[in-house]
Parts: sequence; structure tokens; C-alpha cells
Amino acid sequence: MKVFRMKAIIAGIVIFLLPLVVSAQLFILQDPPSSKPKLTFKYFRPHFKEAEGSLTFLSGLYELHISIPVNAKLNVVGSVPFMEYGWKSSYYDDEGESAFGDIFIGLQYLLKKTDRQATAVCFGVYVPTAPEEKEGPVILGLATNYYKLPQYFPNVLTIYGDISHHIFTANGLLLNVELGPYFMIPTKGGGDSELFIHYGLSGGYRVNPVDFNVEIAGVGILTEEADAFGDRFMNMLGFGVQWNRGWIRPGIFYQLYLKKSMSDSISGVIGIKLEIDLKK
Repeated sequence: MKVFRMKAIIAGIVIFLLPLVVSAQLFILQDPPSSKPKLTFKYFRPHFKEAEGSLTFLSGLYELHISIPVNAKLNVVGSVPFMEYGWKSSYYDDEGESAFGDIFIGLQYLLKKTDRQATAVCFGVYVPTAPEEKEGPVILGLATNYYKLPQYFPNVLTIYGDISHHIFTANGLLLNVELGPYFMIPTKGGGDSELFIHYGLSGGYRVNPVDFNVEIAGVGILTEEADAFGDRFMNMLGFGVQWNRGWIRPGIFYQLYLKKSMSDSISGVIGIKLEIDLKK
């Protein structure tokens, strides 16, 4: 299937829980359910090693997330990715390309909550809204936030699932873990469906008025053959800090790829996060 040539493209590009009450200080992983309507903006910008040139000023991955509580346990969630790609060097400047990725729509449900723990599930779909003719923005998206792999594929409908558990202690320690599938179904051109797994673990600490957080996350493919077991997985490490007071909460984070095929070309990804409560 034409869409799944993106696997070749991937190889080509080098192959805290108090937040449930106040705000969720996660950067790579899924935020826990919000008790208020919330809008979250994220910007990711990669840095390529040994490149003859650099990305243009506005280039990068932009993600807009929304979470709207329906009741005390259920939230409607969604996200819209936008990729801006342009390259400049001493020899030439690209005119640049931009594209929306696959839009996500889902439901997040709080299974259980106590004073110190909570468990939530999330189900949804990535609607195939990414264009198939713009490879530059798609490659930039994959290189920038691989953990959200399904949001870059044209002509693919992805069923998303996630179960997450969150723990916080009285002294400010924050722990989060999540696990779930990406089931990618071609909508054009034939080809086989593919099953991926995504997973993550984070630990953080609240020192008012900021939260510090470290996250390890990854994506693995389960339905393809691989020369070695480790070839199935792409893992990343992120760490950041975010303001935890008020109705506008800015944060900054940095992400590193742990797989050599990716880290040889990308030294890291810097990100900015801004959470906004839509209801004070």
C-alpha cells in the first residue's frame, strides 16, 4: 500500500497525580482527565546534526489539544497536529510546505480515583486528514514526535487505546504509567493493517510553584518481521519543567531519542507547552 511506504521514509530519516486537581504536567504522555475544560498547545522543534543548513524560523510541529468534561468521570478529548517545514542554507532556501496531520477524536474515562491514585482509559480514532502529496511536513512530524506516530499517515484510519495509572504522594512525588495499542487500517490502495503498541513511564516532583518531570516513552510494531527484537521499538527520553499555578500554565521540555539510528541524525527536540483552563 502506498501509505505504508512511510515505513521506508522512517528508515530513510534514520529509521505528575495532583495534576488531576490542578494541572497535568506531562509532556510526551497522555494527560490524565481534567476536571475543567482545558486547551493545551505544544510546539516541537528538532535539531538535526551535521546538516548543511537549518530549519526556517517557523518550522516545527504544532499540536493543539482539547479536553472537555462531560461529567465527573468522562471527558471528550481531541487534537489537531500541524506541521510546518522549510529549510535554509547558504546554497538555497526551500519555499516551505505545511500540512495538517490526522485529527484525533476520543473519549477519556476515569475508572477509579482515590486520594493518592487514579486509573483512566482513553479510546478514540485518528481520522485520515493528512495529505499524501506533502512528504516534507510528514517526515518532519515523524522525526519530531514519533510517539504520536499515527497522526502523520495519509489514507490510514488509526484506532487508539490507552490505559493509564497515576500516583502522587503527600510529599509531592508524581508517578505515571500508560500502555495501549495503535491499530492502523488502510483506507486507500489496499495493504495490510498494522498493530503498534505505545507505552510510557514518568516520574516527577512538585516544588511549588513548578513541577519537574522525566518521561520514558516508546512505540513498537507487533505485526512486522524484524531482524532483531530491538528493531521493533523506538524509545525516547524527555524531561521538563512547568508552572503549576493559575489558569495559564507554561512549560518547557527537551526530548532525546534513545535509538542510535535516530539519535545519529537528531541531537534532540525542544518543546514548549501551554495549558489554558477554559473555565476558571
